[in-house]
Amino acid sequence: MTKLVCATLLGVTCAAAQDHTVYEDSRVRILEVKAGPPHRHATDYVWIADSVIHFSRGDTNRAERAGELVIELLQRQTQPKNVCGEVLAGEYLHCHEPGSEWLGANLQIQFETDQTHIGILQIAPNATLAIPPADIPPLLIALEGTEAEAVTRANGAPAASGVRRPFTAANVLRSPADQITEIRNTGKAVARLLVVEFGGAGE
Repeated sequence: MTKLVCATLLGVTCAAAQDHTVYEDSRVRILEVKAGPPHRHATDYVWIADSVIHFSRGDTNRAERAGELVIELLQRQTQPKNVCGEVLAGEYLHCHEPGSEWLGANLQIQFETDQTHIGILQIAPNATLAIPPADIPPLLIALEGTEAEAVTRANGAPAASGVRRPFTAANVLRSPADQITEIRNTGKAVARLLVVEFGGAGE
């Protein structure tokens, strides 16, 4: 069973030396950056600034800006490569479509390793997206400016029985494998979510 530390369905913030941990399990630790001096992360990590995805190897000293999101990849990552975004500077784009479970969703995978796939999901105002079922559910992280709500209910239960929670910047959603989760954009602008999927050689 996956161990969750400092996290519920939508994440609970807890204090760290320079960053705030908003979610942690055996695969990733997600940090919201606070003001502090340049520092390094012990593991490979992805960081998000202005909705742009970057990748850095562990033990790389870097100055971080307040408000950035850092996803520490706690498992060893092999074969990092661009998909349809230049995350690794100067390297070829291996463009391909997301899995068929995302059919109809505006999801662009931008970066992947053998173990992890990372992309940006966009949801139009007033639109609703059902999170596709998966043996290892993906993580969805609300990026800056997102105003949405997540509704979770048991499979087969009426929609009105769902539990509703606000879903805004730096909130983390992991849909339980045995439940249905929908995200509705309640704002006036496009909601932007970081999607982190797991699987492949590292599992």
